[in-house]
Amino acid sequence: MQYDVVIHGGLIVYPEKTIRAEIGIQGTVIDRVSSDTSLKGKREIDAEGCYVLPGIIDPHTHPVYLDDLDGLARTAVCGGVTTVIHYAYAKPGQSLVQIIQEWIQDGMRVSCIDFALHGGLFETSKQADEIPEAFGLGVTSFKVFMAYAKLGWMTDDYAMAKCMDIVGRQGGMVAVHAETGLAIDYIMDRMLEEKADFAERFLETSPDIAEAEGVFRAVYIGRLMHCPVYIPHISSAEGLAVMRFLKDRGIHVYAETCPQYLGLTWDALKNRGPLGKVGPSIKTEDDRFALWQAVREGLIDTIGSDHAPKDKKATDNFFEAPYGSPEVETMLPVVWHYGVNGGYITPNEIAALMSENTARIMGIWPQKGRLDPGADADMVIFDPSCSWTVTSGNQHTNATYSLFEGTELLGRVSMVISRGELVVEGDEYLGIEGRGQFLSTRAGHWQG
Repeated sequence: MQYDVVIHGGLIVYPEKTIRAEIGIQGTVIDRVSSDTSLKGKREIDAEGCYVLPGIIDPHTHPVYLDDLDGLARTAVCGGVTTVIHYAYAKPGQSLVQIIQEWIQDGMRVSCIDFALHGGLFETSKQADEIPEAFGLGVTSFKVFMAYAKLGWMTDDYAMAKCMDIVGRQGGMVAVHAETGLAIDYIMDRMLEEKADFAERFLETSPDIAEAEGVFRAVYIGRLMHCPVYIPHISSAEGLAVMRFLKDRGIHVYAETCPQYLGLTWDALKNRGPLGKVGPSIKTEDDRFALWQAVREGLIDTIGSDHAPKDKKATDNFFEAPYGSPEVETMLPVVWHYGVNGGYITPNEIAALMSENTARIMGIWPQKGRLDPGADADMVIFDPSCSWTVTSGNQHTNATYSLFEGTELLGRVSMVISRGELVVEGDEYLGIEGRGQFLSTRAGHWQG
């Protein structure tokens, strides 16, 4: 048999094993994984010296800033991400269902890779009533904010309980930006009165204790409503301590962290001012170390980018500057460099944290997340010996900055295959606009 594509000589990575094998791709799916070195293909790819990873699944993307549904997919796939799960936010006065419908249509028109959606609620008490209809559209996970009351984004406990009750009854999952928002607003008002240097004292506006309290409250409201909870972007040792307490009691909760928290500290970013302003804040070296320990122990379930590049400069007013940064394209190389090269995790943990776990949690398994026959042929050929330096010039985001600007990393994406088609080869992007498919989810059912 002649396959459409055969990958020779690579180390195939699964969460529980690494094997030297050939992969035969027929059409859009993996047909065979075999030690047989005589497989023939119309196109044959030499992966000698490289790892072959399942395509990275990013559960946390925001295509509404400098990168839209088209641009975010492009910068994502150049970093080895073959599936993105966007937050489709319905602002106050908007219909959640209408936003979801529009995003599905727009994504299928422009995205070069497959995508799924979370529903994002800003006017939760009203928009929660649309959740059952959203399930019918294939969206089964929903996000609310416990912070940002002054921006009109905050969901109070009553509305969060309502949302979780409806989602729990439907069989889905709620993601929560977990910080004690009103207390943080008070702290910021006090600092304004003091005419504080917000860059110097930024961590006071996103304290670890506020994250810990938010995580505890959100998950226990979820428990009360019989609804699984997903906590994105955990940033602190205090937040992890609460997460450990919850998981030790068998409570249905998932934990995500992000590459910026694993690779950076605020002390290292402070001189870049608003460019490093993300929420929750990037904290201390002790927090960074605690996060890596949690990843190693399995306390963290997934890694997401929180890719949200905003239009800002280092010289902007820090207090007025928006939160957010570009992260999706550097995510895999950063996690590999600091995690695998740093001795915290193995390539197998990469396959679990950044592919298989995410696919299972989001309910797109077994189509996505693992290099098995029958699964979509999404994969990354990763060269662990390639040393390179991150610059804004070698990224594909529309942002003009990277938080990892000037950082030398060991390990780089060599090729990316999305549903059987080569979409990245070296520095060349080969993606086709509109090739991506929308994925219905069944979120929150996996319990590791």
